[in-house]
Amino acid sequence: MGKVTLKDIAGKSGVSVSTVSRILSGDMSRRPSEETRGRVLAVAHELGFIESRTKSIRKARAPITLSSVFLSDHESLSSEFFQKILSGIDKEIGRLGEEYNIRYSVKSSLDSSFLSELEGSDAAIILGRGSDETIAAIRKRIPVLVYAGLNSIGGMDEVVSDAEEGMADAVRYLYGKGCRAIAYVGPADTSEVLNEHRFRGYLEGLDSIGISRGNAIFESVHLSPQEGYEGTVRLLERTIPDAIVAANDNTAIGVLKALTEKGLKVPDDVMLTGFDNSESSAFLEPSLTTFAVFAEELGRFAAKIIVDRCLNERSYPIRISIPYRLIERKSTEVRS
Repeated sequence: MGKVTLKDIAGKSGVSVSTVSRILSGDMSRRPSEETRGRVLAVAHELGFIESRTKSIRKARAPITLSSVFLSDHESLSSEFFQKILSGIDKEIGRLGEEYNIRYSVKSSLDSSFLSELEGSDAAIILGRGSDETIAAIRKRIPVLVYAGLNSIGGMDEVVSDAEEGMADAVRYLYGKGCRAIAYVGPADTSEVLNEHRFRGYLEGLDSIGISRGNAIFESVHLSPQEGYEGTVRLLERTIPDAIVAANDNTAIGVLKALTEKGLKVPDDVMLTGFDNSESSAFLEPSLTTFAVFAEELGRFAAKIIVDRCLNERSYPIRISIPYRLIERKSTEVRS
């Protein structure tokens, strides 16, 4: 027999389609007799409809309590990157909300009460970078987790645009431009956070082009224009590299300012790359070569798979990889 419909069940039960729909959906506004209810359910079981349909209806009607949890204490939830992720989450929840009952909120670890507010939640989407301690505390409280971002956590569902590989690609790209002294400005001391792998990607990039890690040139900074600027000032006191890989576009803004104040021209003296393709990156002078991250897609797929996990009780984690794309601009332009 093909796909069983409500009409098939109604015909064999001797009741209307609307009565079948109310019984299978649990709608008690017009309560049928127990005899009618029992007969409809028996026919639905006999035709193989119950397991495939009423389970999903029951789950769809039960509320799913879902939160997006922002972990970073050196970044802003209102930043362009995270706003795009949240936009993707909101849009997908809006679409899924037509079928499922989803209660959604956004929380930040900067709020001292955020862990207690998560008690009883069904699921959470983790955003940003956090300590091992904070992530472990969330794991204890929330049965279903997904991470959406650039640096993998592991042991949970993840939607990732891999910044570790992105840094390695940036090194290889600059090497192909003729650069040999390639520096990195960004987070390098990862003792504060569990999910930060960009510096490791930079070192892997050096490995891939045959440059010893002992020749790595770097400054460890938080992801901000101010820290990018200060870190580059310190770096330039020691050496002048051929190129700098900035951990993200915000950091690259500060790097560019420091290079300019030092009297170094980009790209003639030092080439520069960023990561994430912020709106401002195209309007810097010179415009910034970077890697576009489809942040809204990170959020959209995170919402999709976490709702799937809640409804289908999948026991194993999955990872969705969202590709990034090189955007070449003037900061790496080879002069003829």
